[in-house]
Amino acid sequence: MPNFYFTILLLFCFTNVFCQTGGNWQILKGKITSASNQVMFATVGIAKENIGTITDDNGEFELKIPYEQLDQILIVSHIGYQTLQLRLDSLLKLDDVLIELTEQVELLDEVVVTSEKLIGKTKELGNTKKHKLFLWIQNGDRGSEIVTLINPKGEMLLNSVSLNIFNQLEKEFTLLLNIYKVDATTNLPSDQVLKNQKIIRSNLLRGWLDVDLTAENIVLNEPFYVGFQWVKIDEPSPMIGGKHGSIKNSLIRYKALGTWEKYAQWDIKAKGTVYTVE
Repeated sequence: MPNFYFTILLLFCFTNVFCQTGGNWQILKGKITSASNQVMFATVGIAKENIGTITDDNGEFELKIPYEQLDQILIVSHIGYQTLQLRLDSLLKLDDVLIELTEQVELLDEVVVTSEKLIGKTKELGNTKKHKLFLWIQNGDRGSEIVTLINPKGEMLLNSVSLNIFNQLEKEFTLLLNIYKVDATTNLPSDQVLKNQKIIRSNLLRGWLDVDLTAENIVLNEPFYVGFQWVKIDEPSPMIGGKHGSIKNSLIRYKALGTWEKYAQWDIKAKGTVYTVE
């Protein structure tokens, strides 16, 4: 677990696990493209091994892989594209690693007609109370992510999601939004709900960072996770509202494809119309 210090704000940082290997790793560098265009913010890594990153604005990535993991399968994924699984030992033999993704062909969702009368009510769900404590992510890996579980207890037309932030550097920052289904066995985030990647660029200084989802037409009738992911963490921005020591349906992972852990209760909420049968 990262160290933390209680001052006016609670600070916590991620340490690079490869710093203690004495150089017992190999660097894989490459670029992700699609139809000759770079694919920014694609996930690249090894599942269940806490080895992962995301590509930068140019579609390029750099991944440190311990020697004992060089025979593993590299996973490359991005919302809207088919996921690739590639042998690492084959990639490491190449002078230039160029990986091309293929767009995902989506089938139309089935339309279900019901004769039951539904009652709709606008609700805010999740951690709707803003905490005065903010947490600072520093020196972490690209792709670090926080999520909170939302339970609509009915069919929900999702209108927006929000994150309580404090932008102490007063600079524009970039986050990725993820919405996940819940794995029935582990109760952890699983399949992505979004059909297109949602990139959030904002210079909001403090308060609820609202993300409008009305155009996405997302309808969910089971619990789901709302997550916010960092494309870079070389600067501690933004800080996130939360409550340490009282974890309720919130998780964190320290890198893309990393292991989910409990750490704090994040100020993440969802707003939408919840329909129930009369």
